[in-house]
Amino acid sequence: MTTTAEILDKYGLTRETVTHYIDAITRMNQTQTAEELDVSRDTINRYKKQFSKMDAQERLLLISNLTQEKLLDQGAK
Repeated sequence: MTTTAEILDKYGLTRETVTHYIDAITRMNQTQTAEELDVSRDTINRYKKQFSKMDAQERLLLISNLTQEKLLDQGAK
């Protein structure tokens, strides 16, 4: 079974930025997401392209695992 780390490595993505990207892109457009994450729009476009290259299983695994981790972190605070 593929792990979150393997998917991140395969697509050249970082855990921290993907976690923030998933949260922000569901609430904002790409420009606003770039501003919130303090990255360029090019970075956001690269992440969007990498997500589109993933198959559905990889995308769902990545989103669900990182979302779950974020919720657990928030609950621990």
